[in-house]
Amino acid sequence: MGRFSGSSKRARVVFYVSGHGYGHATRMRALAAAMKTRAGDLLDLHVRTQAPHWIFTERDRDLTCSTAVIDVGVLQPNGLDLDLPSTLQAHQAFLTDWNSAVEREARFLEQRGADLVVGDIPALAFAAAARAGVHSVAVANFSWDWILEPYAADEAGFRPAVERYAEAYAMANHLFRLPFHGEFDAFGSILDTPLLVNHATRDRRQSLHALGLPDDGRPLVLVSFGGFGAKPDRGPQANDLEDYRFLGFSDPPEGLASAWTTLSHPSPIPHEDLVNACDVILGKPGYGTVAEACAHGTRFLHLPRQNFREIPALEAGLARYCTARSMPREDFEDGRWREHLDALLSLPTQQDPLASDGDQVIAGALLEALGTGTENPPPMADADENC
Repeated sequence: MGRFSGSSKRARVVFYVSGHGYGHATRMRALAAAMKTRAGDLLDLHVRTQAPHWIFTERDRDLTCSTAVIDVGVLQPNGLDLDLPSTLQAHQAFLTDWNSAVEREARFLEQRGADLVVGDIPALAFAAAARAGVHSVAVANFSWDWILEPYAADEAGFRPAVERYAEAYAMANHLFRLPFHGEFDAFGSILDTPLLVNHATRDRRQSLHALGLPDDGRPLVLVSFGGFGAKPDRGPQANDLEDYRFLGFSDPPEGLASAWTTLSHPSPIPHEDLVNACDVILGKPGYGTVAEACAHGTRFLHLPRQNFREIPALEAGLARYCTARSMPREDFEDGRWREHLDALLSLPTQQDPLASDGDQVIAGALLEALGTGTENPPPMADADENC
């Protein structure tokens, strides 16, 4: 990645972050934090997103954010199901205003005096950066044209979105490709990086103290669905789970025979601290939660997600780098959890290592390119090496 000139003494970086789930936002928070730690007063960082701003500011209250409609993603009524008819309508409406949105965001970049755009992974970001004459880089494990392509094969109405987004992605100067990735045919320069993830700042004891929970020897299970939410129906087959303790972002399922602590959004401590404190994550396989599980050695009991192209890569990553097991959705919804939790905790710990310093690798490369780096960036893998 070559060097390019900033327009001021403080390099101005604008992050464009998808609001689809929390994974895009949390990993960009990690990257912003790494850049700020290295360069501090030499940087002016701003986040443009539809994701909740607290995701970014819970670790850095000085990080500024603004809200704008910058992408659609895939619409979901919960963490496991997709609403493809509504998704199609949303993309069609978004493309109707595409040109005006590009102009709006180009003006925004000009007004901020942006030197660099970092996109994860709204296609609009790269079209706007090109219109404004600003260098842009993508950071992602998938792009939306790749996600939507199978839907376009069945429903031609998705085809204009696939083509428009691919054209915009081709305008990016570079892509930092994360592990568990799909194909990125639209991009030219591709650099492979380690896992981009937030690392816990509390150990288990400190996290339990912050939550007001005892460490009573029971395995602690975090029920987490990446910001979408999902709740079992708790049928008559519900197991007795008294020797487990649960944390969740919704009220406890009806009839649950175990201790359950309901967490707020935002939670009292960051999600990565929760993951580090728990013995098991129970939830959907999304990049953010999978990455945190792999980075902290937390076991993962995951439910199936249908018709979303990213899932096989994430499940393959879990199988290789995490101690994990799948659970049928009907067992989750009917409360038949014990067999799966007991089996998961009996598995040997997965030993295959996975580097998780992507924040440092990418931050070093970007700061070097901006001319604000204080050291050479760590080496990155060749473009055609698979993670």
